[in-house]
Amino acid sequence: MSSRKDSCVKNYAAALFALCKEENIITENMHGELKKVGEAFGNNTEFLQLLCVPTVTKEEKLGMVKSVFKGAVCPLTLDFLCVLVENGEIGCFNEICSEFKKLYYSESHIIEATVTTASPLSDSLRQRLKQKLEKKLGAKIILVEKTDEALIGGIVVKYNDTQLDGSLSSRLSEMKKSVDSVIA
Repeated sequence: MSSRKDSCVKNYAAALFALCKEENIITENMHGELKKVGEAFGNNTEFLQLLCVPTVTKEEKLGMVKSVFKGAVCPLTLDFLCVLVENGEIGCFNEICSEFKKLYYSESHIIEATVTTASPLSDSLRQRLKQKLEKKLGAKIILVEKTDEALIGGIVVKYNDTQLDGSLSSRLSEMKKSVDSVIA
């Protein structure tokens, strides 16, 4: 992302976040609404592409946005979408949502941790892992679970800029390097 675009995205997210505070709108609710709109755009990518076409007038784009989202989202969310359309920035919607999510998570002491295992976690292991991470990090943890059979066994946990790799595949790789260094 260019620095101008990055700055623009951060400014929109920060402005929406500040407006939520000013209007006493719970940021968790706004995050949920933005997620809902993002899913709607994701399920109908042609719609978002149409909103970015320069030959479609702003009035037509605003009419489409209002007809699709009026009554489905709160007035502030609808107004925000309209501002993005009017300013030709609706194509940055997903990036703005990601930035808003960072602000919301930071304020709410939430950390998203990606957990990768060779097979799906059991409910009890998921709960224990979440509790340990919450205790260690002093934050509410949202687990994003992935599976990767190449891990063979064990677990890889990523959050913020940290990676904890307890996978069998990484241990085998380390053993191989160790053996190779002795033989070489």
